[in-house]
Amino acid sequence: MALQLTSGLQPELLSEDQKQWLANAICGAITADGSIAPEEVEYLERALSFLPTQTDVKNMMQAVKDQKLPQLDRLPGATRELEVKIFIDLATVISVDNILGANEIDYLLEIGRKLGFGREFVRVVIRWASEGIVWKRKMQHLIDAGSSLEAEYSD
Repeated sequence: MALQLTSGLQPELLSEDQKQWLANAICGAITADGSIAPEEVEYLERALSFLPTQTDVKNMMQAVKDQKLPQLDRLPGATRELEVKIFIDLATVISVDNILGANEIDYLLEIGRKLGFGREFVRVVIRWASEGIVWKRKMQHLIDAGSSLEAEYSD
């Protein structure tokens, strides 16, 4: 089964240059806050799977470890829909640990410009990611509250 990201994007349909760009962007999103949360490891593994050689994987791992990822230019040969899907996926990666810090917001603003989005669209996506964080936190409260309830089964 093909790998599909949150937005529905299927990375195997991207060109090699686009896969490299996406891997760099995801790794940048993961490291934007200065650390890699356990929830982000799955995304790191996905990003590394986009790379064509083991040498590329090793180089990317070292860049992540050193927090020295290459600067990104514009996404090569992208359609507008592709740019939107990638931006949504990056916002998802950034918010997976349920924290949206200032450095992560700055990263989304920077990547938004690389993808050709104005500040207002970037804010809409950041607000969407923030609402997702609130939703996930409330879900955890519901799980905690429901777990402490006495079962009331009906026959």
